[in-house]
Amino acid sequence: MKQEQVIRVVLFDLGNVLVDLGDVSEMHAMLNTHGEESDVWLKWLQSPSVAAFDSGNISFDQFAEDLLTEVGSNADKALFKTTFKSWPKGLFAGALALVDAVKPEYHRAILSNTNAAHWPRLMDEMGLAGKFHSYYASHQVGFVKPDEAIYLHVIRSLCVAPEQILFIDDNQVNIDTALSLGMKAHRVKGVEQARQVLDQYGVLLSSELG
Repeated sequence: MKQEQVIRVVLFDLGNVLVDLGDVSEMHAMLNTHGEESDVWLKWLQSPSVAAFDSGNISFDQFAEDLLTEVGSNADKALFKTTFKSWPKGLFAGALALVDAVKPEYHRAILSNTNAAHWPRLMDEMGLAGKFHSYYASHQVGFVKPDEAIYLHVIRSLCVAPEQILFIDDNQVNIDTALSLGMKAHRVKGVEQARQVLDQYGVLLSSELG
């Protein structure tokens, strides 16, 4: 398969790809909104408070205060922080098995907008530590998706051409930036859709395809 020969890196987003973030009601509660999930996610990605926290520029406490002010919510800050920290529910069933099924010749990496409140849970509680060769967490590298800067950071760090990266993410705006830079990128939600894309590119061990 021609595609298989080109790909060198399989780059995973976490939220709504490997990690269950629940339904849209969680987002509505935090953003004080209504509407379709895709619209709410776009608002989240465009929030200055979210960007500041996910890029590691403000503390968790400052983020809670700023976001509640930004969205005009009168929710209790301490309760918001507790709710926010518990937002990632856990891995989707089969998530670790899917990562393990990527053929060993491919470099496995994470590119995720995340933060100091969620990262320890993702790595330790959910067992993602040690499953990837490279980790690009927004709060650690100082950039956030969908800005080009974080993708360019990944490309430079991995020393590969953009077209050698296969990226899966659940938000179209993030996919659009990746595509504009030459990556192979597909929007997916959940493990099954992710598996279908990885299968399409021939990057999974044959035992996973049965």
